[in-house]
Amino acid sequence: MAPDSHESDAPGTGDEPLHKNLYDDIPFDELEPSGTFTEEAAKQFFPVHEQDRIDTMDSPVIIECAYPGWQPGGEHYPAVPDTKDEQIQELVDSVNAGAAAVHVHPRDESRRPQWNDNELLTDILDPVFEECGDVVTFSQGWEVAPHADYVSGVQDLLERGDGNKYCQGSVILPPGLFGAGALHSMSSIREACRYYEENGVKPIFQLYDTHVLRDIKHHLIDEDETVWEPHVLCIRAGAHDSLTTENDPWSYFKVISEIYNVRQTIDNSVVGLYPGGRNWLPMLMMGLVAGANVIRVGIEDAYWRYPHKDELIRKNSEVVEMAVELAEMLGREVITDPERAREYLGMEYTSPR
Repeated sequence: MAPDSHESDAPGTGDEPLHKNLYDDIPFDELEPSGTFTEEAAKQFFPVHEQDRIDTMDSPVIIECAYPGWQPGGEHYPAVPDTKDEQIQELVDSVNAGAAAVHVHPRDESRRPQWNDNELLTDILDPVFEECGDVVTFSQGWEVAPHADYVSGVQDLLERGDGNKYCQGSVILPPGLFGAGALHSMSSIREACRYYEENGVKPIFQLYDTHVLRDIKHHLIDEDETVWEPHVLCIRAGAHDSLTTENDPWSYFKVISEIYNVRQTIDNSVVGLYPGGRNWLPMLMMGLVAGANVIRVGIEDAYWRYPHKDELIRKNSEVVEMAVELAEMLGREVITDPERAREYLGMEYTSPR
């Protein structure tokens, strides 16, 4: 039987005419047959060059060291120092490991934490300054009183440092009762903001819950009680008895949602994360991934090295090293120079050098 005269045009023979679109305004993308992807085909079907950068982790991060903390030491927690020299050395080691800021509750000769002993605090910090330079200090300035006194202790530290050397930033707690029954009233918090900003001390707001963010915005920022931008707001995500932070995946959701809640609520904010409890390390990772700008680590907030192992943290500087290493693995820039850290936080050093 004679072959059909149109057999050579049948589909699948390779000789059929090429359909090039019915419409003149649609350009025809003709690709040469190839055993593998050509560069032209790859650009069309694997368009990685068209992907925009994701800027979530593009900002730098400052590591804050919280040491030695308020918890008991001894056999219960061997990482807690016994002597003043041990406190000084471990602070030096932590700064050298990458912490640009320190938060210190010094311990006396009886190994008891002293929250408001400014003489002891300066005795601990002076050798650290001498060894490491003028590191950033985030101090506790409030004193227990019927209404928490945010001024007297900070005023004393400013006099001792002839400027803000010992108290470049000072924590402000949420309105309400906290610690030994001290009332942190809105009047005492307003007084703290005014006095701190008038004297070169950056308010460091502690966000213990989402309502605190509303209070800060409504009562302080919107009413111009605090005007020193950027506002530094630190999420306290690591209470040791917190059910949320001790459970997965809720701890991760909490970190991500609260970081973005702060950013969307307060313009021009620096967002900090204070992870603690057994799950501090995964929460630290989530904070780095979500772009937190200040990460606090240290034995004040963490006891176990890993959430899934009964391995204790042995040295404060080792968790600082872990935080720096993890940040750098994720491509985050870690600010280790105190002057750059102050610049990023919108702070100034006012003591003589």
